[in-house]
Amino acid sequence: MMYDVLTSQTPDLLAALHETWPGVAELLDEVNAEQSLETRLGRLRHIGSLWYAQGGVAEVLVEVGMHLASHLHMSQGLVVSELMLAFGAAQEEQRTREWEARLLARAAELDGLHRIISAANSTLDLDTSLQTVVETVAQVVEVEACSVYLYDKHRDELVLRAAHGLNRAAVGQVVTRLGSGVTGWAAQLGHPVAVRDVWQEPRFNIEPQLGEETFRSMLAVPVVLFSAERYQFSADKLQGVISVQTVGPRDFAQEEINFVEVAAGELAFFIANAQLYQQTDERLHQKLRELTTLQQVSKSIAEQVGLRDVLNLIAAKAVELAQADRANIFQMNEDGALGLVASYGGAGEGVRDFIFQAVRDSRPLAVMNAYQDARFPELAAVAEREGFHSLFCMPLRARERTIGGICLYKHEPHLFDYEQVRLLSTFADEAAIAIENARLFDESQRALAVKSALLQEMHHRVRNNLQTLSALLAMQLRRMEPHTQGAKALRESAARVQSIAAVHNLLSREDVGVTTVDAVTRHVIDSAQTTLITSELPVQFVAMGDRVKVGSRDATVLALVINELISNALTHGLATEGGRIEIEARLADGMVTVEVRDDGPTHPQPDRTGHSSGLGLQIIETLVSDDLGGTFQLRRDADGHWMRASVQFPQRMHDE
Repeated sequence: MMYDVLTSQTPDLLAALHETWPGVAELLDEVNAEQSLETRLGRLRHIGSLWYAQGGVAEVLVEVGMHLASHLHMSQGLVVSELMLAFGAAQEEQRTREWEARLLARAAELDGLHRIISAANSTLDLDTSLQTVVETVAQVVEVEACSVYLYDKHRDELVLRAAHGLNRAAVGQVVTRLGSGVTGWAAQLGHPVAVRDVWQEPRFNIEPQLGEETFRSMLAVPVVLFSAERYQFSADKLQGVISVQTVGPRDFAQEEINFVEVAAGELAFFIANAQLYQQTDERLHQKLRELTTLQQVSKSIAEQVGLRDVLNLIAAKAVELAQADRANIFQMNEDGALGLVASYGGAGEGVRDFIFQAVRDSRPLAVMNAYQDARFPELAAVAEREGFHSLFCMPLRARERTIGGICLYKHEPHLFDYEQVRLLSTFADEAAIAIENARLFDESQRALAVKSALLQEMHHRVRNNLQTLSALLAMQLRRMEPHTQGAKALRESAARVQSIAAVHNLLSREDVGVTTVDAVTRHVIDSAQTTLITSELPVQFVAMGDRVKVGSRDATVLALVINELISNALTHGLATEGGRIEIEARLADGMVTVEVRDDGPTHPQPDRTGHSSGLGLQIIETLVSDDLGGTFQLRRDADGHWMRASVQFPQRMHDE
């Protein structure tokens, strides 16, 4: 109708412009009033721009220019060209602004996608990345609210995991079923659902916890692992739904829907990767728990903890790591019967007769449902009594022979998978090692007790023989003059025999193969007081120092050395009027030091009528260097009060 009016006669056209477009009519009046050509041309260009801005048609503008040229007595070509040039310039300027707006929108979308991808690549924390996604999508699409629901495949429901513009306290609390509400509808369909006004949509359900009563429009886009165009949509590909909402009604443009779909596609891959990482992380933690548990079990076995405690620990850890409900460990006795030695999660050994054949044949036994297994018709009564459905038994083998079995039980029908069987096999090996170690330990303890008794009896008999020999020497000594060289030699020999006998006497009563320097010293002193000391020459003995342990071989040699040192002190330093002898033992850095000192330098020296043979010192040096692997020193103090004989050798608790 406007075109018909504007293409009528000139007075009608100008009148119509004054009525419909006052701004254009005002400019026409200014053109009429101006006489300057340049000013008129400027006004004409302004009219052309305003005509486009107000939605005028180019054809009508040409007619207006032709009528206006006649009215102004100007060239039609000049007037029409000025009007159309301005109209075209305004049109191009508008197009340029539109392209700029589109480019800015695309730039914002690319920036948003970049932030989404960066969030996905920068962390494996799903909640943090989802929050970045909803904030970015809301900013790019210019909406007031955005939320992400993740699909729980096991419970077949959507759970709110991130929200922007909504009540964030509802995250993790709001749950919706597939097909319920706009969000569940989009998840069920597998493609975007856009609703201009949710108040007019019967499928829309208001969630009070979210505070979404003020929102009108909604766009829900499913998050699927593969695009719906290339693959048939199915629930196993669904990862979740991303939704955007606005306060006022809104028709979402296709570009906006496309952007949200692209964001959902990126989110789908990230969710899948995060879930795979979580599953891998859980498996790694499971492996770590298994290794830690096995290390604890191995440590308990290595520490020789009681067999029953170790087996109970194995049973408990097998239940925990294999996710079973109960575990039993059976041991095969010497008569071939199975006996329950450990259990966890419940009592009962009714399966013993059923697993006996499998254990004896060294093969695993799996029973998925004890109530329906045709191999064992009587097992149903045992399962009902003890409260289990499934059973798995693994034989225990050690040194190529079967020594028992370990059984796992489940309250419901269950097929034990490869991981559980592998884990049970490992626990079976540990239990077999524990049982075998306990058996070997018991055997070694019995063998040690027998050998200890034999060694003590041997030391006892050697001591008796040495005492007999010493008695024979004493009888011979009584037939000789006391001060002759022969009598002296017999006394020294008797003292040496008594020293060795004293050591064997110690070893026949104490721990096999072990005694102390103090005990050896005291027995040697007792022997010396009997055989080497007379009533005319009183000598005071003092034993002191650390309680140093030595082996049986070193003890015998050390007794001879101490006896020779005492004999040497009595012969030289204390031969005139007696005196004091101190024997001290010390242990430092694995080296044993025995010092025998006498105060002979403070007493008168005896008259020497003959030359000493030095046999005693030769015996000492040979015994210390060859038998003890040590060193010997003999020195006098600087102040001249003590003569010190020092023996040092490495401590050896057991004979080589």
